[in-house]
Amino acid sequence: MLINLGYGMGMHEVAVVGAMIYFSVFGSVFVFRPEMIDRLGLTWTNPAGRTEVRCYYGALSWALAIFLGYLLSEDLAAQALTGVLILASAVFIARLVGTLVDGGVWETYNRQALPIEAAFVVVLTVLRVAG
Repeated sequence: MLINLGYGMGMHEVAVVGAMIYFSVFGSVFVFRPEMIDRLGLTWTNPAGRTEVRCYYGALSWALAIFLGYLLSEDLAAQALTGVLILASAVFIARLVGTLVDGGVWETYNRQALPIEAAFVVVLTVLRVAG
């Protein structure tokens, strides 16, 4: 059942548009200012590393935003939202396990990212089930 929020957009569509905006902004940051990767606790050791940041944190995020837009244009909002939920869940699980295995429990970034990512997965799950 689609819960319509007006202007022809339901909860799934709104959530997917939000994800598109997030991935577009995130990607832009790393394409145009790859040095921002240090905020995630990462650095590069040569120019290839800088390019890698642009490609995998930047361009890949742009591609994901574009693909989500394509799915919306094909009236596949529920499937797009499911994809975002799978991605967010995988990142959360990998961060949780990695934080424990790598001994990063007291790292500031992990302590901020884990609860945010957990909440994001919960919200996406609720939206996917309720929508």
